[in-house]
Formats: sequence, structure tokens, C-alpha cells
Amino acid sequence: AVEKEIPNARDKAVLKLTASPLTHERFLRATEGTYGPALAAGEGTLPGATTPLSGLLRCGASTYPGIGVPAVAASGAFAANAL
Repeated sequence: AVEKEIPNARDKAVLKLTASPLTHERFLRATEGTYGPALAAGEGTLPGATTPLSGLLRCGASTYPGIGVPAVAASGAFAANAL
């Protein structure tokens, strides 16, 4: 409908997507909009599935291999394999 009035509207349109911690909290259900651990580049590594407490394992975006659905799924598999 817009192109009837502005024939080259698609060529001139600019799309910008922005996100904030509030966006992450709303759509990712990330507490206070955070995801993954706070590690500076080149410092530290993500923790693995095992913990010092016997029988307590961890998985998720804050563990190795990191954030994102495939990585979180892999961290769950690592925790399951550690049983």
C-alpha cells in the first residue's frame, strides 16, 4: 500500500533492531536481562558440568559451551553424560 504513494519505499527503508537487557529479560526470560557469565575477553573460561559438590551438576547459558540453543543443549548433554 505504501509503494502506491512512494514507489521506491522498499529501497529507501532502513530497518534498525535494538535490544536492551529488558528485551532479553522479556523474550529470553533472562534474569535482569543477563545471559552467560560476566567474563572479560581472554580471561577465564566457562565452567563445565561438574561442581565440587557430589551429585550437583550444572548446565545452561552460563556453562561450557556457552549461550544459544545449540550450546545450551550441548551443556545439558555434557551434564547427562557426567552422571
